Amino acid sequence: MLASVILSSLLVGVLFLIVFLKNSTDENNKMTVREVYGDKALELFLACIALLWILPYGAIAVLPLALLVSVMSPAGRQAWSAHGKFRTYAITAMIVILLMGGLVPTSTPKSPESWGQPLFTENPNAPLYPSGQQYTWLRLPTDGGLNVEIIQSLSIRTPHQYGKFSAASSTFSIADLFNMQESRLDQAIQLLDQQIVFDIDEDEMMLETINDKRSHTYDIGTESYKLDIRLYELRSLTLTSDPNGFKVGEVFCVAESTWSGELNILVVVRPVGHTGLESDRYAEGLTVQWISAD
Repeated sequence: MLASVILSSLLVGVLFLIVFLKNSTDENNKMTVREVYGDKALELFLACIALLWILPYGAIAVLPLALLVSVMSPAGRQAWSAHGKFRTYAITAMIVILLMGGLVPTSTPKSPESWGQPLFTENPNAPLYPSGQQYTWLRLPTDGGLNVEIIQSLSIRTPHQYGKFSAASSTFSIADLFNMQESRLDQAIQLLDQQIVFDIDEDEMMLETINDKRSHTYDIGTESYKLDIRLYELRSLTLTSDPNGFKVGEVFCVAESTWSGELNILVVVRPVGHTGLESDRYAEGLTVQWISAD
């Protein structure tokens, strides 16, 4: 949470820094914060920073909402006409800080002791932005069957919001929009290729969203955890002429939001023929262990 508190402090500080710099370069016409930004503008900026902690989707919802509030009245439009230059400076600086917050390193991904040491503790294919860490395990069946599992535990920065409300669903939506999840799966696909009879290429794969519920409740003793989930079909584009590809497995994702401006995500990749695709669709056992990990 410390990183998010520091970033919030920087967002507040930049409002006063702009006024300080303005007065430093124009000593004959010094102005107060309220005079620089206009009536009620400072309160609006501070309210927007607070909303990053409590409003679902964070800045994605806050920015258009704040602009709408500030221009929907004649007085608001007049204030923009008189103070627009410094308000624009403030908004631009705050957006830059928000974006730079996506580069802040995350905490170590969850790693249950029962899973042993990860096979990989980094992913060279992962996108540089936003910041994240990824651990990968390979679990092989003792009978040599198809119950191969590639497990990934990730911690990813959520620069668009600092609070936990809908952080998982908003991050999943952004990842789907920009296909961010596919690059993080390259390592898992390479491992899967080594374990199945199909010859698949990580550069010729696509994820197709499975129409299913968006959350699932996991029970651990007397406590229940309702977490956001996503299911995808993993399809190879090289094994068929069908533009929709040939299904070679499924990808299950479950996310746990935090108040620290980052998201914990568990990813389980299983090939076609894995018995868990029918009997354990939501990876109950693995997810319970993952939730319980420190």
